[in-house]
Amino acid sequence: MTLSTSWWPAGLPGGLDPVAQDPDDVRLTACELLSPNIRCSTPEPPPPRNPPTPPALGGLLQLLMWLALAAAIVFVIVVIVRAVLARRPRDETPDADDDGDLEVLGDVIVDRSREPFSWRDEADRHAAEGRVRDALRCRYRALVGDLARRGLLDEIPGRTTGEERGQLELSAPSVADHFAEAADLFDGAWYGDLPVDAADLQRFVALENEVLDRSSAPVGRRPLIGSGR
Repeated sequence: MTLSTSWWPAGLPGGLDPVAQDPDDVRLTACELLSPNIRCSTPEPPPPRNPPTPPALGGLLQLLMWLALAAAIVFVIVVIVRAVLARRPRDETPDADDDGDLEVLGDVIVDRSREPFSWRDEADRHAAEGRVRDALRCRYRALVGDLARRGLLDEIPGRTTGEERGQLELSAPSVADHFAEAADLFDGAWYGDLPVDAADLQRFVALENEVLDRSSAPVGRRPLIGSGR
C-alpha cells in the first residue's frame, strides 16, 4: 500500500517533505531493529470474507428442509401401514377357509366343505364362551349357506356382502332388506370393529329367521340351532 501525499504541504524546510513508503516495509524494518533475535516477516493478508446469506434465502432453505423431513416421515408411515395390512392373519378374515368342494346346484354354487348346521354349532359354542363377534361371523356363514342350498345365493368363499346383497335383490327381493340389515351387523362387527354384545347377536338371529321364513325352504330343512325353533 502506498501512502498518499496529496494533502501534505510541499517545500517543507529541512528535507521534511513526505516520501512514498510501504507501511509493511516500515513495520518489517522496525521489527528487525527492535527484535534482532526474532525472524520478522510481512503479516499474511486477512482471509477473504464470504458475503452473508440473504435472510430470505436462508428462510427458504429451512422451509425446504422441513418439507423434505415431513415427506420422509409420511413415506415411512405409509410403508409401515402397508406392511401391517399385508401381514394380517388369515384367521382374521371371515372367508379365510379353503375353497373346499364347490358344487353347482341349479343356478348357484354351493360350498359342500361345511354345512350350515356346522356353522351354527360353532356359533353356539362361541356365544356360550362370550365371543359374540365370532358367533356373529359363523351365523352369517350359515345364513349364506342356507340361501345357497335354496338356489338363491352363490356360496363362494371370499365374496363380499355387497355381492351377496346384489344377487339376493334379484333372486329374492322380498327378503333382501332383512338380509341387508343382517349383513350390516356382520360388516360392522367384523370389518368395522364395532363393539357387539348378546343383544346384537339376538337381533342377527331374528333377522336370520325372518329371511329363512320368507324364502322357500327345501323339504326336511334342519331347524336352526340356538334360535329357539
